[in-house]
Amino acid sequence: MDYTVLITGANGLLGRVLSSILSDCGFSVISTGKGAAFFKGHRGCIYEQMDVTVQQNVEYVLSKYNPDCIINAAALTDVDACEKNHDLCLSVNAHSISYFIPFLKQNDVHLIHVSSDFIFDGSCGPYKEDDPCNPINYYGVSKLEAEKLIINNNLKYTILRTSLLFGKIDDKFNFVTWVKSNLENGSKLNIVDDQYRTATFVYDLADVILKVIQKEKYGVYHVSSGEVLSIYQIVCNIAKCYGLDASMINRIKSKELNQFARRPLNSGLLIKKAIKDFNFKPRTVFNALI
Repeated sequence: MDYTVLITGANGLLGRVLSSILSDCGFSVISTGKGAAFFKGHRGCIYEQMDVTVQQNVEYVLSKYNPDCIINAAALTDVDACEKNHDLCLSVNAHSISYFIPFLKQNDVHLIHVSSDFIFDGSCGPYKEDDPCNPINYYGVSKLEAEKLIINNNLKYTILRTSLLFGKIDDKFNFVTWVKSNLENGSKLNIVDDQYRTATFVYDLADVILKVIQKEKYGVYHVSSGEVLSIYQIVCNIAKCYGLDASMINRIKSKELNQFARRPLNSGLLIKKAIKDFNFKPRTVFNALI
């Protein structure tokens, strides 16, 4: 039976990986993004320009392809940009979902929504799925608003919260390539050692998304490496993987960085639920890259 999956944010790291993996698994994939495609087409994959903040654009694409499942990977993830432009942040990360809701309800379509560890304040991490949410920056506010919109509309949904997504060195525009290119160019990096994350390998998240579709699992899940490391430790792991000079990595405290938006100190995600339901076996940062 033909099964069509529509991906938003297909030009991003996760969207590009999903387009490839789901196409290879035999799904009909409609990859959508704002502007032209950044990636080469895959077998069984069609690219369609779609701006999730434009209602008519969304409605046109949904009616054209009538997907069985929508994976919402579109997001404004620049935390400082979100803090500076609340309207744009909410428009992309939360309000855009309202344009999908009528289609989702009328056709009983499964929505898989990618959320964030930044819905937590970081004061007592790592966190379980049912721990209280209390975002301390506007990016987190917008991601929590999106979750509420999905849950309150009684949709057939799966919310996947993830943390510091990274890919391989040939996956453009991700944290690993930024670290590697800077160190190779001899640039010193000032990296905080008092913020902790459970960095997530993009292929592990994509594997869970595939299993969510196959097993028809609904609800809220945390998907991460489960390995709580400081951002400094994560960067040192990346340097070690590629044989780069870790002495170029300068450890600092958050207050020295003067970031425009506050960041949670420990927003690690506990993953027991995903391990149980999906036999999830995530890779650590080091093991993912070697």
